[in-house]
Amino acid sequence: MLARPWSLVLATALLTSACATRQSGAGQKGRAVFAVAPPPVLVGKRCQGGACTCRSSRDLAENPPPPSGQKRIEIRMSAAFGKVALDSPTVGHFEQEGREEACFYVDLPVSQVYDFHLDSREATEGGGVGPDVVIREYGPAGPYWYDIVKFACGIGDRTCDLDLARAWGQDWLDQRKRGRLDPCGSIVVTGLRWSTSGGQSSQHGGALRDFVVDFALDVKKFETQFRPHASQCGISS
Repeated sequence: MLARPWSLVLATALLTSACATRQSGAGQKGRAVFAVAPPPVLVGKRCQGGACTCRSSRDLAENPPPPSGQKRIEIRMSAAFGKVALDSPTVGHFEQEGREEACFYVDLPVSQVYDFHLDSREATEGGGVGPDVVIREYGPAGPYWYDIVKFACGIGDRTCDLDLARAWGQDWLDQRKRGRLDPCGSIVVTGLRWSTSGGQSSQHGGALRDFVVDFALDVKKFETQFRPHASQCGISS
């Protein structure tokens, strides 16, 4: 078992509040809510002055690469309806409002577990939510980028509702291999649960007021080698 950072024990005690009862896709009756975490330490050539530009599909290499003993992750966030925030007591606070995508790049020391809390809320009553968040791991050997988690609830002009939320949750269970969306990556997702305080009236199409996901990233020490979804990782491409 990997250990959470020692600072997380104190940080969690300071940054969590009492559990609130919510509907949950994993049968959970309550959840711990992180207070807003501190600003993250952004890294790499794409991040300057406290902001980052998003990597293009052809821009794979990180310059400079993450230092020895650390893994770099990319966080991409947008919210077609409302806003979305991602908080970790030890990694930091990330947020975005609206359809425009925001990107963040941070380094995580290996052999540790990092707790995250994603909270998407409607901007106006009845407006619903539509979060779209992707977290990827950088693999210097390729260079490659490996999908770690994808949170998306909402299609086109259809906001997130219970049917879409449940479908996303089942899709996650169906796709993951050994706790990974990409078996060639090294970061494992644990304790993933989603919840919501409920939907709007039928006149709003049952749109959810909020969509919440709690999970942890278990950052393994071993180095990645193969291209994403390569057969060498135990699943055919």
